[in-house]
Amino acid sequence: MARPAMSAKVTAKHLTNDEKNIKIDTENKLKGDADELIPPSYLSDVQAKIFEYIVRNLESSEILGNLDIFVLSDCSICIDRMQSIEKQINDEPELLSNSSLIATKDRYAKNFQRYCNELCLSPQARAKIANLNLQADDKNPLLEGLLNDD
Repeated sequence: MARPAMSAKVTAKHLTNDEKNIKIDTENKLKGDADELIPPSYLSDVQAKIFEYIVRNLESSEILGNLDIFVLSDCSICIDRMQSIEKQINDEPELLSNSSLIATKDRYAKNFQRYCNELCLSPQARAKIANLNLQADDKNPLLEGLLNDD
């Protein structure tokens, strides 16, 4: 399985200064503004606190944008509900044999992973898109020579 793309700000991959700058510029354009990173009103108080916690802890990385509100909301809901299920199980360990409850917990865990990795809204997905744009901008010298050979 291929490793996920990483933001140019945190990658260990060697990039020239030009490549790194182009990738960072592309990531920033795709990210958009970050002036409305507030929890939506439909979130519960606990879910809003989770949302704010994630935003607060990722602020310094400058990788979140307004488009991430959707994924952050869903992640907050998933985390809250997974924690709720875990609290139920801790209070009543016999619930571990409740296949319906465990299946629900698993669904939330899978959703959490999907929201973070697959919706092209996550920082990882933006890094992948930036890589694709960087590769598309690279000129193939062989192709250039063939096209310009008169």
